[in-house]
Amino acid sequence: MDSMMEQSKLPLALPGTKPNSDISQIYLRLLRGDIITSMDAVFADHTICLTQYISIMRRKYNIPVQDEWMKVSKRKKVKKYWIAR
Repeated sequence: MDSMMEQSKLPLALPGTKPNSDISQIYLRLLRGDIITSMDAVFADHTICLTQYISIMRRKYNIPVQDEWMKVSKRKKVKKYWIAR
């Protein structure tokens, strides 16, 4: 399935979540096209639960969140998450 078609079928809000909840705010950032890392979530969204929220979005809501390891230093890597356009 074409990723543009996939994204157009995504809900504008996650059913059963409050509009200002952490998971809703992260979902909206991903919908806008933001690429988010765990560190971004800590500083911008004030949560340490990004991987848990990504898992919920994938499993419960079938949101096609993609991820990739990103090297931040010689010995450290973090995952970045996004929804393909």
